[in-house]
Amino acid sequence: MQAVNNRIAISLLLLTEIYSVNQLVKHTIMKRNHYVSKLIPRLFILLLIGSVAFGTGGCKSKKKLAQEQAAKEYQEKVDKAIAELKAILNDDGTMPLSEKERRLADIKSQNLNDPTVNDLIRQVEDKIAAEKEALRLKEEEEARKKKEAEEEDSYQYIDEYFNAIATANSVSEANAKIGQALKLFASPDVPVLVIISQEGETVDYDEPTTIDKYLNYLKDTKNYNNRIQNIKFDDYGQITVLELIKK
Repeated sequence: MQAVNNRIAISLLLLTEIYSVNQLVKHTIMKRNHYVSKLIPRLFILLLIGSVAFGTGGCKSKKKLAQEQAAKEYQEKVDKAIAELKAILNDDGTMPLSEKERRLADIKSQNLNDPTVNDLIRQVEDKIAAEKEALRLKEEEEARKKKEAEEEDSYQYIDEYFNAIATANSVSEANAKIGQALKLFASPDVPVLVIISQEGETVDYDEPTTIDKYLNYLKDTKNYNNRIQNIKFDDYGQITVLELIKK
């Protein structure tokens, strides 16, 4: 009987301990949940702040990368422009003038506003202007020579009279040629101007004479060493002024 009682007492004590442990566990869990419930909002706020911070940093990084890329592209354009402008300045005449103007216009349209580029642009503009002027003068000279050649061809019949007078075999033959030549002129007193030197627009003439005197001069000297520079005609097609130049 005593043994049974002891067993009952031990069982009750065990149940009491189990209950106490269970309560302690529940209390601990509740306390932990209380801490967790307070911690979760704080964690959420920290996560939100972190996401904003990292997000802003990402935006700043992207903006910086874009700025660096733009700066790199700008520098590449500047370097290319400098290289092309120097190529124009160093050209020895192989690059056509139109190509130089095209490249210059393309560079100026980029509005790079770089000091070195701006200085080179001015130099290239001066070079192109000088080449244009040289080309204009060359074209004028070529046009002048072409005109002279055409005039020489058109005045060949007059030269033939002068040569015939200078190379005539007799005085009578020379006088006959003089008579024929005078028919080309408005009168025997038509002025004949002989250019002895010419530099630009400055022209020096020999002593003025008339066509009659000049033709007799050719007869006497038997030497015609001039060529026709210019002729003026009247409304009837007769010569009123003859301008010669020494060959």
